[in-house]
Amino acid sequence: MFLLRWVVGLDVSVMGQENIPSKPSLIISNHESAWETIFFLVLFPDVAIVTKQELLKIPVFGSFLRLSRMITIDRESGSKAIRKMVDEGTQALSEKRHILIFPQGTRGEPGEPVEFKRGVELLYAKLECDVLPVAMNSGDFWRKAQPLKSGRIDVSCLPIIPASLDAKEAIKAAETEVQLALNKIRAV
Repeated sequence: MFLLRWVVGLDVSVMGQENIPSKPSLIISNHESAWETIFFLVLFPDVAIVTKQELLKIPVFGSFLRLSRMITIDRESGSKAIRKMVDEGTQALSEKRHILIFPQGTRGEPGEPVEFKRGVELLYAKLECDVLPVAMNSGDFWRKAQPLKSGRIDVSCLPIIPASLDAKEAIKAAETEVQLALNKIRAV
């Protein structure tokens, strides 16, 4: 575990660092705020983040996404988006880069049940790589259109889910583990 002073009044605790794989993998995390996108770039500097195409329109941030070789998808394009995630995800893995996806599809409210979209199952099945599930309570402190709250964001890197499992079962296990970790974090 390490503790980091992120900004005045906001600390970050990272637990389970021993679970971070040395080889490129698929990182799946709950999504509650913009904070985790920034944080993952600190924890994994060359990560390929699967992100929605609309974010490219945001001044400055959109330019950053283009330069950072993210996997941008049009969520309305269905199977075309999945193909793009698989193709660009395969490329990122070949470049020894981790891939990060927020499988809820959009930011959830703190305390809301974690429910992953089906696309992450297909991505896991096609990429044939290990999964690192990650849980964090960032939404308790850093929310859209709300003032920053002081406190401690807890990040939990959970045990690896190996590549060779049934996709539906593997992703359901990851979803369950993330939810249990969040429940534990928030119970403190």
